Amino acid sequence: MHVKINRNLCDAHLAFCERCLGRFLLYPEGYERRCFEVLEDDGSPDLHIQLHTGERDLDLTLNEEQRTMMAGEGWTSFINFDVPMYRTKSGT
Repeated sequence: MHVKINRNLCDAHLAFCERCLGRFLLYPEGYERRCFEVLEDDGSPDLHIQLHTGERDLDLTLNEEQRTMMAGEGWTSFINFDVPMYRTKSGT
């Protein structure tokens, strides 16, 4: 599956974002997707995420075990930059 996420579309607090993406990682076809721009089945068993947050872009490819781990620990634990707790829809 391939998804493109633009966090700048939603001004929810980072904790909400972590929970929202975590629920999607566990239940990819049965969860509301507030900031998803693309959701497509590419036939791959892995999940490829293109994530845009603020002015940064991140590409992740996760197998089922990694998806479960990220759902529990939060996606910000797996990146190498600080993500602002609050922002506006304009991306700040």
